[in-house]
Amino acid sequence: MSVENQLHHIRDLGLRFVRAIVETPFMELFGRPAHRSAMESGQAPGTLYIAPDAFDTRIRLWHIDDNEVTHIDEPDIETIEQMRDRPGRFWIDIAGFADDARIRAIGELFDLHPMVLADLVNIDRMTKVNALDQQALIIIQALHLSSEEQRPGLGQMGLLLGDNWLLSFRERPDPLIDPVLTRLERPTSRLRSESVDYLACALLNLAVDASFPVVEALADQVDEAEESVMTGRGQGMLGNIHRQRRALITLGRIFWRQRDLMARLLRDEEFFRRETHIYLRDVYDCTVQLMDMVETTRELAASLVEIHLSISANRTNEVMKTLTIMASIFIPLTFIVGIYGMNFEYMPELAQPWGYFAVLGFMAIVAGVLLLWFRRRGWLGNQS
Repeated sequence: MSVENQLHHIRDLGLRFVRAIVETPFMELFGRPAHRSAMESGQAPGTLYIAPDAFDTRIRLWHIDDNEVTHIDEPDIETIEQMRDRPGRFWIDIAGFADDARIRAIGELFDLHPMVLADLVNIDRMTKVNALDQQALIIIQALHLSSEEQRPGLGQMGLLLGDNWLLSFRERPDPLIDPVLTRLERPTSRLRSESVDYLACALLNLAVDASFPVVEALADQVDEAEESVMTGRGQGMLGNIHRQRRALITLGRIFWRQRDLMARLLRDEEFFRRETHIYLRDVYDCTVQLMDMVETTRELAASLVEIHLSISANRTNEVMKTLTIMASIFIPLTFIVGIYGMNFEYMPELAQPWGYFAVLGFMAIVAGVLLLWFRRRGWLGNQS
């Protein structure tokens, strides 16, 4: 095996490992199979891998200048080339990767390296930022929450910045970028006057903000589990709590990588202008806030396991205490009954007409004294 094939094999194993630790716990919690792709082993670096269940490709183009915004749905290559040569800025959004022929054509039009195009299209669940020749490549994970089923999903968004153009590659045609489109319709929007790095910052902000409903939904599930545990209805909740902890750990990894990505974008001015850093810092603050929310919820989920085990142990102790008290009461009574159950002829009490009632009364007194003593010790009734 050549050195190149060995390196490619190691990269393939690394991608599988990252996919396992990122997607599996998250999707197990919410019960939805992930839309994913994997690089087929043996393929050359830079090969596009299109999953059989990939979403249909939707391409939209916006040409932006200070006076107007031109929007074109499903433009052909000639139209894209004409718009690229016009003064101003333009943005192409590619959602869904099923039509690999059109994606390759756009890559050739912008002279994209095959490795760059593969990073944008192949779903590897990796956060990445690279500085290319007069281009900047940014790949980030975007969470989404279905308004109908209230179930989260994990997607990927890639951005490629040029001098006056921006390419965005999204795994699915979801409404993630709709707020930016609404802002573009306003004549006074900064998106019409600022450079394309401001538009890229707005898209990054949307990708990060989309995670808040997902984290809040997971926090609500942890709160419901806490209520069930504290009210004694936590039987069978240990498995759910464990899955929630694994999902929170996965989210923590995702937000940790996003924070590092934003920190690098803030350090290096080759990606974003200094004027845009103030908006980028707000995105960085959102990632830090998400990490704090996940950490707090994860600590609560971890404490629920201890609380659940403690409540279960206390319940077991209560049962054992009740059984011990019952045994402690009946042990002396059994002793008395055992004595008078012996078959000796000369036992004075056996010949007395009051002997039976005297023994029963003595047994009742013994039981009453033991109950009173247990209550004074706080073993019975209200211990306060």
